[in-house]
Amino acid sequence: MAITGAAGDSPQDFWPLARTPPLDDNERMSRLPGLLVRSGFLAILAVTLLALLWLVGVHPANPAAQAAPADTPAAVQYVPVVLQPVPPTATPPPTATPGTTPHPEVLAGVNAARAAAGAPPVTFDPVLDDNCWQHARYMVENAHLTHQQNPSLPYASDAGQICADNGNIWLASPYPWPYWESTDPLAWWLWSVTHRLWLLYPTTPTFGFGFYTNGSNAAGGALDVLSELDWGAEGSFDGWPLRYPGPGQADVPAWDMPITLNWRYLGPSPTLAAASLTTGDGTAVAHTANNSLPSGHKGIQILPVADLAPGTTYVVAISGSYDGAPFSYQWQFSTSAAAQAVPGAGDPAWTPAGARPSP
Repeated sequence: MAITGAAGDSPQDFWPLARTPPLDDNERMSRLPGLLVRSGFLAILAVTLLALLWLVGVHPANPAAQAAPADTPAAVQYVPVVLQPVPPTATPPPTATPGTTPHPEVLAGVNAARAAAGAPPVTFDPVLDDNCWQHARYMVENAHLTHQQNPSLPYASDAGQICADNGNIWLASPYPWPYWESTDPLAWWLWSVTHRLWLLYPTTPTFGFGFYTNGSNAAGGALDVLSELDWGAEGSFDGWPLRYPGPGQADVPAWDMPITLNWRYLGPSPTLAAASLTTGDGTAVAHTANNSLPSGHKGIQILPVADLAPGTTYVVAISGSYDGAPFSYQWQFSTSAAAQAVPGAGDPAWTPAGARPSP
């Protein structure tokens, strides 16, 4: 007799009952008295069992009440013996190193800057986050701002090197008390043109971020901005050029904040015809302007020669040509009402080079 279990199971073999050849009439008659005796004994035994069940309160169900409708076949269930091996459990996806902390405040800051520039939002990936946490830890514990780990040093790792190869990095000096915050690297990366343009790049949907501090209150940060960059989507993005600070942006830090207008990385360089920077009342602001963006980026930058004034509206105007077509852009932004000191500046325990963005 063969029996099949759940869908997809192979038939399972069970031992059948032994069978004998059929009996002739004489043999049947010769065995009849014994069969009658056995039948009578079985009937007495059945009655006795029913009486016992009635005495202990177990009553047979009403057959009429339990009868299934005539057109409903009785269900037959089997419990097969599964002889096949159990399929292996799927390998779980990689998880972050214990201690790695999500940073929604940094993600919010990144996406606010991207929105101001006209770029779509990104998400943080836990594996990329962990890679960057490992590289931030390497830099802090070895007091070395670097994109290249030394495998012989503590906390070097293949995962950390992935972030080092593809990320913005930041390192800050020890401090007498906990001082550095996870959003401090973001402020520096937005100030640095090289790091800003990768952070704002519109065809990268996913980043990774890691932040690490040690017992001396030194801190490090890393942001993977290249691992998930989609170069093929450059041509289909219709928001070029990006502007930062963006049109109508408020609360821009009152630093010597560069102003950028950039196109796709793999495209041609623009030609600059004229650039101006004034306050809202028309006062000229000293600056320089050029189309020599760092790290191969394509665009134009206006560089104020001094810190911008707090609580002030600024007007930007840039004209020129890109890929043979003329362009002219004018927009304005405003700085935060209170002057914002560079994190750590002015404190004797702070090493200025320690918190500057990486080259």
